[in-house]
Amino acid sequence: FRRVLFRSDKTSTLIVLGILMQTPIYSAQDEMELMARLWSPSLKDDPLAFVLYIFPWGQAGTPLENFPGPRKWQRQILTDLRDHIRQNNGNLDFSTFREAVASGRGIGKSALVSWLVIWMLSTRIGSTTIVSANSESQLRSVTWAEITKWLAMSLNSHWYEVAATRIMPAKWLTELVERDLKKGTRYRSEE
Repeated sequence: FRRVLFRSDKTSTLIVLGILMQTPIYSAQDEMELMARLWSPSLKDDPLAFVLYIFPWGQAGTPLENFPGPRKWQRQILTDLRDHIRQNNGNLDFSTFREAVASGRGIGKSALVSWLVIWMLSTRIGSTTIVSANSESQLRSVTWAEITKWLAMSLNSHWYEVAATRIMPAKWLTELVERDLKKGTRYRSEE
C-alpha cells in the first residue's frame, strides 16, 4: 500500500496503487461555502455567472491572466441559455434549448462546450452529461482535451476524478453528498 501526496495551490491528489484520487483542498467550512455558492440559483441557473466565478479570469500567473472573460458571442449564448432556464423554471413540460452558431476554426466552440459540461456537473447533483463529436479522434484529441484543460483551472477541480474519457465525482464528494445531503450520485458523470 503506497501513498504519495502531491499538493499545489489548486489541487490535492492522492495516488493509491496507481489510481489518482482527489481529496478536499479547502477547509470543511470553505468547501461548504463553495458548494453553497455553486448550488445557489445565482450560479446554478446562470451559466455565464458560473463561468465568470469558477475560472481565474484576469488573475496573474494563470493562463487566463490576459482575458477578462468569455468572448462576446460566447457570453450571448450563455445568456440565452440563462434566459431559457428562467422561462422554463418550474415547468414540467419545458422546451428544449436550441441554438446554432456559424463559426470558423479556433474561436472557442470547444471552450464553450467545456464550460457547459463543467457547469452541469458542478451545479446539478446526480446529473449525467454526454458529449459527442464528429469522430472519436475529434472527441479525444480536441473536445476532451479542452474539457480537462478547463476543469483543471476551475475552483472545484478537486471535486472530480478524470479518466480517459470520463469525469466522475471524487469519492470524498460522493460520500459527502450521499451521506449529508441524501442525494444520489450514482449516475453522475460526463463521458
